[in-house]
Amino acid sequence: MKTFEFTIIASGLDPDAPDFAGRFFAAGCDDATISFQKGVIVLDFARQSKTLVGALVSAARDVSRAGARIMSDDP
Repeated sequence: MKTFEFTIIASGLDPDAPDFAGRFFAAGCDDATISFQKGVIVLDFARQSKTLVGALVSAARDVSRAGARIMSDDP
């Protein structure tokens, strides 16, 4: 397995909620550093997977499972 590093930008959760970080950890994002910057949730991942696509798909699934919405840069 390789370790892939990437960032996911998300929204939809209150960073002041007592369970904010715990929701991500419980959903499988224990390999991400979580911060809240300029009004968005920033998750910096170091995820192990056979492929980059596999790492991205599994991380996106886990972020969604935590209750957050992945943001897109599309207009």
